[in-house]
Amino acid sequence: MTSWWLAWKDLMIIVRDKQALLTLIAMPLLLIAILGSAFGDMMDGNDVVTIKKFTLGIVNLDQGQLGGVLSEEVFEKELSDQIKVKYFQEEEMVEKIKEHKLDVGIVIDEEFTASLMTGEQASVKLITVPDPGIKATIVSSVMEQFAQTVPIEAISANMALPVQGNAALEEPSHDLLNVTSIDLDANPVSSFQYYAAAMGVMFLLMTVVQGVSTMILEKEQEVFKRLLISNLTYINYLTGKMIGLIVISLIQAFVIIIGTKFIFGVDWGNSIAGVVIMTFAFVISACGLGVLAGSFIKTEKAFNAAGMLGTQIFAALGGSMAPLYIFPDWFVSVSKILPNGLALQTYLDLMSGSSFFEIIPAVLSSIGLGLLFFAIGLFRLSIERRGKYA
Repeated sequence: MTSWWLAWKDLMIIVRDKQALLTLIAMPLLLIAILGSAFGDMMDGNDVVTIKKFTLGIVNLDQGQLGGVLSEEVFEKELSDQIKVKYFQEEEMVEKIKEHKLDVGIVIDEEFTASLMTGEQASVKLITVPDPGIKATIVSSVMEQFAQTVPIEAISANMALPVQGNAALEEPSHDLLNVTSIDLDANPVSSFQYYAAAMGVMFLLMTVVQGVSTMILEKEQEVFKRLLISNLTYINYLTGKMIGLIVISLIQAFVIIIGTKFIFGVDWGNSIAGVVIMTFAFVISACGLGVLAGSFIKTEKAFNAAGMLGTQIFAALGGSMAPLYIFPDWFVSVSKILPNGLALQTYLDLMSGSSFFEIIPAVLSSIGLGLLFFAIGLFRLSIERRGKYA
């Protein structure tokens, strides 16, 4: 019970502190309003977006003509301003993608033409590196459009001819293209959605820094010694402080999520469970990171200064300062190493239509990072305490 009492004490201190409440709740919502409005035009889906030209690998196994039409006429000629086409053998292309020398490739099935002309499901395999960005979306959209248009044109041409026996084409099925490795139902993310998630993860990091800073300040003062004189053990103290910090961070996170939903109309996606569990996972990883950093810094002033500077650096690298869409794909992938970068990209995935099961790897990674940070930080603190009180 002593740990829970300590957590309750910290929560009541925050509730009674108007300045702290302003920082935790009002400031994030204010910044979300400012940034969401300021960047609305830039992230508006109706604006013209300049897409950097990229290379598409193609393996054409089709025994008919439509595979060549798709690769040569559509991708190579019609989209030459956006796409550079290179032809490979399948094994060679897969190896190029594994080595990150190629981001996107397609394999056109040998029955591609025959399947389209008879209305059966045509098969084109899309192979990509992790997080290929908009490149995979462009390629998949072109293939979907091609697969839907060709049978319609073929039917129209066939209807103009006399029907002889069973020569008429069957009506094509709607599911003509079997595309793997990407989500074709992804929704665009608005500026308010982006900065709701971006500011949320940044301010959660700031809250963790403030909480760990308070712990270090208590250790410098007589408060910590008086607590240890009571029945509160050192483990009880650390557990209570961590529970309090996690609860405060969770309250802040859900106030931001609910507040942005009702004030700005931010859509956090269809998976409420996904948002909840990702929030919990990020809070665990952020608190673990705070404990790890606090275990190496002995004074409150030094930690507060280093913590705020570190928060700004993490926020910049994780995408909270500027949209991740303006950075190269490799940078976006690397930013997932940071707890806030991983959380932000997972929130954006949920907003774009990802399901609960699709974000489970990110959730497990976030919790795993947090537990690792906790373990290293607590081990470091225990060694320091044994050396100090031995």
